[in-house]
Amino acid sequence: MRKGSGRAYRGRVILTRSTRWAAVSLFLACALAITGTAGVAGARDTAEMTPALERELADGGRAAFFVMLRGRAELRAASTARRHSERTAAGHRALTRAAERDQRALRRMLAAEGVRYEAFWIVNTLLVHDADRALAERIAARPEVERLVERRSARRPDTVPTGDVGTTDAGPEWNVAHIGAPRVWSELGTRGEGIVVAGIDTGVRHDHPALVGQYRGRRADGSFVHDYNWYDPQNYCERTGRPAQIPCDLNGHGSHTLGTAVGDDGAGNQIGVAPGAKWIAVAAGGLFLLQEDLLRAGQWVLAPTDRTGAAPRPDLAPHVVNNSWGWENWPDDFYTQMIDNWIAVGIFPVFGSGNSGPNCGTVIPPGQGPGAYSVGAYDGTGQIWSQSSRGPSPLGGETKPNIAAPGVNIRSVNDAGGYESLNGTSMATPHVTGTVALMWSKAPQVAGDIARTKAILDLTATDVADTSCGGAPSDNNVYGEGRLNARNAVELASLVPAR
Repeated sequence: MRKGSGRAYRGRVILTRSTRWAAVSLFLACALAITGTAGVAGARDTAEMTPALERELADGGRAAFFVMLRGRAELRAASTARRHSERTAAGHRALTRAAERDQRALRRMLAAEGVRYEAFWIVNTLLVHDADRALAERIAARPEVERLVERRSARRPDTVPTGDVGTTDAGPEWNVAHIGAPRVWSELGTRGEGIVVAGIDTGVRHDHPALVGQYRGRRADGSFVHDYNWYDPQNYCERTGRPAQIPCDLNGHGSHTLGTAVGDDGAGNQIGVAPGAKWIAVAAGGLFLLQEDLLRAGQWVLAPTDRTGAAPRPDLAPHVVNNSWGWENWPDDFYTQMIDNWIAVGIFPVFGSGNSGPNCGTVIPPGQGPGAYSVGAYDGTGQIWSQSSRGPSPLGGETKPNIAAPGVNIRSVNDAGGYESLNGTSMATPHVTGTVALMWSKAPQVAGDIARTKAILDLTATDVADTSCGGAPSDNNVYGEGRLNARNAVELASLVPAR
């Protein structure tokens, strides 16, 4: 997508008064051409098994696997609802009903045979915990089944410590200033108020001075209510010796990313892009990630529950979800449904592109998928970080990443109560998360409109003409649409007429 009119000035795109409405018209037209739902796969006589699952089941082997169903929920009512709570409620209702309808017969069969399984609705799938080849073949022969996929675990891409002890002068961090967030606060009058961001990550230190004031679960009297604001589906905190059902961070990664999105301690540590926004979080694992944990997290984002996973409240769903996770050398569209369903209810999904560069074609899933808005990382000089994953995507050759943001020497919170600096696209991702929070706070008429929001981010990004991995000067597989410009993105969003 090519940018609208503008003129370069010290690395920024400045929209003149005469070009603003032209840019608005352009992105509105572009948004109409963008689709956010996946089609239903064509029918087959027998569902396929992945080669990896075939190998696991050979020679009398047993395996856990996911049964992917053909059916999809009709989400038109959710996507056309006006209010965020109405969209998420309609989406939750449609998704759970579709899963119940499509999975009913298979659930009965498995229950009758004493087979342990777990059903999901954010993706229309069941996890069969232990089965032999004979059972797998009978499941694959059922008409409602699309494919069988092996259960996987994956190592989350490592972040890179900088060795910086994290000391700083008071004021916004370099990365926050570089994207123009302080100018949004002072010139456009918003810090993200009224917007909730979610983090799917390693957990979070909820009582850190730079995060505690932004935690949605903190009451006015300083006490906490963690139901609907925190979820640890596998009780990772308790299993690692921490108090049960109280937020924790398994290795500090999740605290760091949320700090960049919303952190501010009120005493000079201005580390976050949208410090007026609130946060909620899921502990989806530590260094290793399991598919089912990420599905549980994805469901909770659309319909937060109490700490036991019961009594879902889709009206409490966040507006933006930060996904500083993925896996290397594992091209797959397993989470496409989850991302599409978030989009259908107006939740903006932001993903890291991965830390597998500098080679081309290294962008990792799920950020390589068409619905995910993926983020590459650049340093303090504006140069792409050498390890930032490049496109094109192996899923159809789409240009990736979508955009680039600061990701080198990013100072944010750690799990010990202090601060540290890290490198990685995980660190770049929450800059976009925070920018979307600023946009939607300032321009509620754009909130929930994923296509328009992506178009605004794209149009206002500062072009960097690096075509070493293909693409165009204005949209390439190194920087995507260019460097994130929060100041211009929020201003352009504010010019969109109210609906």
